[in-house]
Amino acid sequence: KMFLPQVIKSARVMKRAVAYLLPFMEKEKEENLRKQGIDPATLAEDDDSAYAGKVLMATVKGDVHDIGKNIVSVVLGCNNYKVYDIG
Repeated sequence: KMFLPQVIKSARVMKRAVAYLLPFMEKEKEENLRKQGIDPATLAEDDDSAYAGKVLMATVKGDVHDIGKNIVSVVLGCNNYKVYDIG
C-alpha cells in the first residue's frame, strides 16, 4: 500500500530522473541513425520516418496516473517511438 505523499514524492523523483536521462537517450538515437547511414542534422523537425511509430500521451493535470504515463513514455521513447506528451 502506498500513501499519496509517497506517490507524489516518487513522481517528482521520476521526473528529475527522466530529465537527466533524456540527453543521453537523444544522443543514442542520433548514433543509431548514423549507423543506419542517416545524418540526424538533415532530418526535418517534423520528419517521423526514423521512428517505429507515434504515440500521443495525456492525463489529467495533477493526477496520480501521471507517474505511469511518464514511465510508459520513457519506455516507448527508448524503443524508438515518437512520444507526444501533452500533459
